[in-house]
Amino acid sequence: MPFDEWVVAHARVSKKPHRAAKLEDTLAFFHQLSTLVGSGTPLLQSLKIATAQTESVKLRAILEQITAKVAAGSTFHASAAAYPQVFEFAWIEAIRTGEVTGKMAMVLVELNKQIRDSRETKRKVKGSLMYPCVLICVAVIAVTVMLWMVVPTFAKMFNDMGAKLPAITQYVVDASNAIVAYGHYGVITIVVVAVAFRKFMKTEAGRRYVGGCLMILPTIGELMVQMAMYRFASNLSLLLKSGVPMMETMNTIKGIFQNDPFYRDALERVGSRVAAGKSLYLSLQETGIFLPMLTNMVQVGEESGQLALVMEQVAPFYKEKMESMILKVTKMLEPIIIMFMGTTIAGLMLAIYMPMFEMAGNVK
Repeated sequence: MPFDEWVVAHARVSKKPHRAAKLEDTLAFFHQLSTLVGSGTPLLQSLKIATAQTESVKLRAILEQITAKVAAGSTFHASAAAYPQVFEFAWIEAIRTGEVTGKMAMVLVELNKQIRDSRETKRKVKGSLMYPCVLICVAVIAVTVMLWMVVPTFAKMFNDMGAKLPAITQYVVDASNAIVAYGHYGVITIVVVAVAFRKFMKTEAGRRYVGGCLMILPTIGELMVQMAMYRFASNLSLLLKSGVPMMETMNTIKGIFQNDPFYRDALERVGSRVAAGKSLYLSLQETGIFLPMLTNMVQVGEESGQLALVMEQVAPFYKEKMESMILKVTKMLEPIIIMFMGTTIAGLMLAIYMPMFEMAGNVK
């Protein structure tokens, strides 16, 4: 094969397809779709082109089914609503509004922006938590390996020599014997508890009780509230800018918080009060779980008639505050974890070498 043909055949024109449907794939799809629709391409043709460019095998299969339904006469939002694992509730409502109002291009641009912000937030959170998680895993593995493999060797040597072990050494040896004898039961127990807890968290009672306990903790609770404020402000801005009426907007946002019982119930009460003619900011204020700054900004937005614009400006503030708090927590955890690792391993080494030092001191 000539060199030019070989280069053409192996040129990196497209990336290798992958199976999972990641947030980046959804972002790329909406970016291409908004560009195509904004340039005047009909929606159906835009869907076909954007679907063909999707690198995720799973997402492409879903988009092909959605495109087929749209070609058969179904609306885009109704077709996408059948796949909630890929398209979030707020996205569906925004798309529906774009179809109804004829502002699909503008809605897709705003939706693309929100998904991009969500991806960046998740990326920063994962990046901040990665190092502490690695430190914890290394600490647990190091201590477990020492108790499982290293300590039994020294324990056997001390037993053969008939040495009297100090209290700390005896404690470590007993812990090592327990891990060797019952370690597999411990692993099974941890797996069972983790699976049971995960299933419990999928229930209404689990989300309510665990979420309620987390919300009252000093730092974690503050972080959860900041995240809720960001989600509320960003989605309120997106829906209002897309032309969704206020009552539909409140119902949609309530659906976004469906896995957070406290804010979901609060937003249901807010929606009822707004429907009765009460202002949004007073309704939010009466719930007791919305920050004063947010309610004050909602008041400013309502009085000026620029609520969507005000919420668009407020959302980045809570996003930055949330990211700053996560960074602060992780920076605080790092030295604590390192100190725990050092103290634990130093204690194990001390427990192992103390009998050896005593035996060496008794040698005349």
